[in-house]
Amino acid sequence: MHMSIDNARERHLLRNQNKVCTMHLFPTLLLSVSILVSACTGSPATLALRPEFDVATSAGPTSVSIREAPPGMTFAEFEQAVSAGMQSAMPNCAQTTSVAAPFPTRRIVWHVYPIIPRGTSRLVVNVFDGSAPPTVEAQQVIDDTAARTSVEYAVRVLTQRLTAKLDQRDQQALG
Repeated sequence: MHMSIDNARERHLLRNQNKVCTMHLFPTLLLSVSILVSACTGSPATLALRPEFDVATSAGPTSVSIREAPPGMTFAEFEQAVSAGMQSAMPNCAQTTSVAAPFPTRRIVWHVYPIIPRGTSRLVVNVFDGSAPPTVEAQQVIDDTAARTSVEYAVRVLTQRLTAKLDQRDQQALG
């Protein structure tokens, strides 16, 4: 079977057109994920939800909430990893598990967004002061098969980044 030059050229253009569509799809998908990541709001309904625990910080009491766990970890395991990672990053801050309403208006919220098909997830932490949009955010990619100690380390690093940003923001507000 002999293929004409025009037929071969059309096939080549179709193949390249599919590659271009795929190349444009990836940035669009990344943009969609970044919008989703920043879509967490500090709405009154969200802030009324019972947090997992509280921490006493230099700026006052702060609630900590966890929205979801990484693939391969239970919610309880991830809560323990977040608690241990935050405690190691903020050793002078007392953690309490008996959270009573009304909850503190400053809320630290942990999110996990799986990155399909890579076997990784984006670990995101936001800070809300009341129902305003997040004031501070930090994020890091973690492996879905990572040991709990690795997840604790990622939480510690993100907490250190977060507290540095919060301290800077609080200092600017005072000064």
